[in-house]
Amino acid sequence: MASNSGSLSMFLLLLILMITVSNYLGTNKIDLQLSETQRNLKILTNTDSNFNDYSIQSQKDLLEQVQRGINQEFYQRVMPEVVCKEKVRIGEKSDGGKYVCKPQAVNQEDCTIMSLGLNNQIEFDEHISKVTGGKCTILGADIVSFKSYLIIRNLILQAEQSPSTKSKYAAINGQLFVGKIPETLTLPEMLEKSGKSKVDFLKIDIEGGEHTGLEPFIKDYSVCQIFIEIHGSPSAHLEMLQKMAKYNFRIFNVNPNFKCTTCCEYSLINENCMEHYGVVPLGITIPKGNL
Repeated sequence: MASNSGSLSMFLLLLILMITVSNYLGTNKIDLQLSETQRNLKILTNTDSNFNDYSIQSQKDLLEQVQRGINQEFYQRVMPEVVCKEKVRIGEKSDGGKYVCKPQAVNQEDCTIMSLGLNNQIEFDEHISKVTGGKCTILGADIVSFKSYLIIRNLILQAEQSPSTKSKYAAINGQLFVGKIPETLTLPEMLEKSGKSKVDFLKIDIEGGEHTGLEPFIKDYSVCQIFIEIHGSPSAHLEMLQKMAKYNFRIFNVNPNFKCTTCCEYSLINENCMEHYGVVPLGITIPKGNL
């Protein structure tokens, strides 16, 4: 009898121990899950905070560099606002080439590319045509060569592109326009004459004409990506970047032009096109408002 009583006591003790251990492990597992969730929430919160800090510091740095007035230092402080996972260099490796975000993703059945500032150098145009499947309409424009323009300074000289350029442009489904932007040729005029209503990629290198020629266009027309060389002082660069930011363009690449100390190339994408090109947002680095 005593033996049976002892066995029962031992059994009950083991049962209680098993239940206790089971409850502990279950509770501990829940605590671990809650702890993991809290850590994830903390990471997300910290990420948002980091993005906010990134934006504030970047904007502060830019404004400080504008006051200093040193172009090279300003360029180093222009931070990307989005991340393009498939950034591609199109055109020449030196001056003339541009960084484009995932160009092969463009809708090849209905795409338009504008290339402003040819100077009979169309490596970018030929390359972008190849990468996008050769089906996009390419609208190119320039005055005569920039060297000749410098010689005559204030005169507006208009001349046709060379026969070789004309032939090559026709082969890539291109249309050529002649004029000084925006004085004798505007971007809306080019688009309307070509029968198009929107632009997928806009490359612009028009030796200062960007400051007055671009905003009226992006104000009224849909543009997905802009590849622009801005000319002038840091304040002129920031003012131009602010104009584009006002219409929801975000920077994904900055590339100083080492042949021109007051020139820098920027690549931007419109917020409306970010999802299509697989772009990830960071933080806004261009301060709003006038200088």
